[in-house]
Amino acid sequence: MPGIHPTPAELAQTAYAAYGTSTGGLTHDGLPLPSWEDLGDTIQTAWAAAAVAVARAVTAPEEEG
Repeated sequence: MPGIHPTPAELAQTAYAAYGTSTGGLTHDGLPLPSWEDLGDTIQTAWAAAAVAVARAVTAPEEEG
């Protein structure tokens, strides 16, 4: 639907899933990646902040100059 945008939580989950896919489901130190639900509020909020920052960067109008 036009005009409907994903929520920060949805963006975060999408980004986290992409990270998991790109790393073979492993963390930076080779351990199994926790499920989204097991991350806890602090880490989920951090992923949401990162996803929102990227969304803003790619949707912001270009600056003239």
